[in-house]
Amino acid sequence: MSPLPSRVLALADLPALGPDLAARAADAAAGGVRWVCVRARGAPARDVQRAAAAVLARCPGVFLSIHGLPGVARRLGAPGVHLPGGGDPAAAAGLFVGVSCHGRADLEAATRAGADYAVLSPVYAPSSKPPSGPLLGPDGFRRVAAGAGLPVLALAGITPGRVAAVAGAGAAGVAVLGSLFGARDVAGRARAYLDAAAAAWPVGPGPHTTDNPTIMREGPP
Repeated sequence: MSPLPSRVLALADLPALGPDLAARAADAAAGGVRWVCVRARGAPARDVQRAAAAVLARCPGVFLSIHGLPGVARRLGAPGVHLPGGGDPAAAAGLFVGVSCHGRADLEAATRAGADYAVLSPVYAPSSKPPSGPLLGPDGFRRVAAGAGLPVLALAGITPGRVAAVAGAGAAGVAVLGSLFGARDVAGRARAYLDAAAAAWPVGPGPHTTDNPTIMREGPP
């Protein structure tokens, strides 16, 4: 089982952040974030590549994933790709691959296809958009994700104060968007997430962490 780059995945959405995306990602990195996914559903690949390249330039220590475009990840030398639900990890061979999931069948399919991790949502009501389906809550997350066979991150409405609850429900980490990048102080909000993650999960090498000290330390460089 591949280790996760971090317990906290920051989803940097190009339509939401626009030209400020790289600057906001840099603020998150200054607060300790070590894993960023650049997302721009429906945007031309060249726009995604331009935004992701700017993140790489401003955040050289960050593990970068690209949403839905393994070709862009390969051209940039980014190590990860995150696929939408139903995406085929085989098309992203050689990359660290995640898949968006909304139920048990999705998780089972991602596991069979060889994904490295999954993101399960919606756990709580998201701050960035209406929920994509019934809210799972921690109990629903536990029920759906139990025995999934790969690390499962919790997404939607995850504030720092809710990290402990989803960790207790079996989440291997959290994926965050509006609650992080919508904050007035993104770096401070990032530190709050990293502090919550450090309290919720033991820091050390294992199936859902990494023994690379530059990533595992989960804090500012």
